[in-house]
Amino acid sequence: MSFPHDDQAWAETAEFLRPRLAPADRLVAPDPFRWVIPRAQRFLAARANEPRAFDWVVTHKGELGAMPRAFLDLLPSQAVPVFANPVFVVWATAPGPALTDVSDSDHVRAFHVNAEALPMEVAAPAPGMTPALARTALPVAEGAPSRPWLATGMPGAARERAFQEELDRLVEDYLAPALGQAVLDVGCGSGRFGSLAGAASLTGIDLDEAALARARARHAAQPQAGFQRMDATALSFAEASFDTVMMIDLVEALADLPAALAEASRVLARGGRLMLTAPNRESLPLRALRRLGQPPPGRTFTVGELTGMLRAVGLAVMRSDGIFLSPGWALPGAASALAPLEEDPEFVEAARILGRRTGPDYALAFCLLARKA
Repeated sequence: MSFPHDDQAWAETAEFLRPRLAPADRLVAPDPFRWVIPRAQRFLAARANEPRAFDWVVTHKGELGAMPRAFLDLLPSQAVPVFANPVFVVWATAPGPALTDVSDSDHVRAFHVNAEALPMEVAAPAPGMTPALARTALPVAEGAPSRPWLATGMPGAARERAFQEELDRLVEDYLAPALGQAVLDVGCGSGRFGSLAGAASLTGIDLDEAALARARARHAAQPQAGFQRMDATALSFAEASFDTVMMIDLVEALADLPAALAEASRVLARGGRLMLTAPNRESLPLRALRRLGQPPPGRTFTVGELTGMLRAVGLAVMRSDGIFLSPGWALPGAASALAPLEEDPEFVEAARILGRRTGPDYALAFCLLARKA
């Protein structure tokens, strides 16, 4: 979605912000603002932060449910509304003397009414996290996973969190709300069912008992979700048992990927969808490694290679997207030199945006959605 320049509420909000943003200011806002303010971060960037971590927060009064609820709860105590119109309220965490507090305006009162009408979210607090933030914080796997297709093999905490959030975002884009569907997550890890609440059943399988325990805890509020230990190459489900199958952040770890894809296709109903992600052998950084005479690290795939493997089991690719593009993640010698930037929220968000915009031709990883004929 591009920025709606012809909508007065959107346009005047952007016009208010742009002359007031200092070079180092951090801004979190609804996604279309990134088209006019490229460094604006989406609200998923606020999952593990309080409002005071940002200089500006832009809230859409009709879409408050898209914000982390804990972040929303803390906002009035940590920021001041300095601009409001029928659609938006702009908050400043450190308002200067030139900014006016508009808390008493009808527009801000409408914000509070809408916020109070939202349903409460409940989750168990994580160690060291305030109860408010724990309600919406995205779990990060214990110990960052090894990714050999990065030069370091082990991603930093900030970029790995952002990578996982992007995977969850893609699941929502591709599959939500999955109304009335039976969904299977193969190699589920801690689970990615948060946006699929409309599904009739949510089944996750993995070989890691610790991951399954985290998945059960993460999805305790979704009674239709269940998790069990099972091998991806020997599923115990009947043919055509599921409408949707997910294989997210998994395929490079499978010893027999063709067998796992065949099993996924077998349990899919006709017309069912398979969504998978994979590290990209044709990414810009790995192309650079080959130009420098160095073999790409780890197990990677091309879009054409996986498309052929899917076609072989009766699945046709319908959509593809790129996931992250940050050359320093794979170029020799660059990872350590760029480490401070690679963990900087603005740089990480830019890498996410670049991955989406360049697509599967150049991004570090890619996502495919296929349908069973």
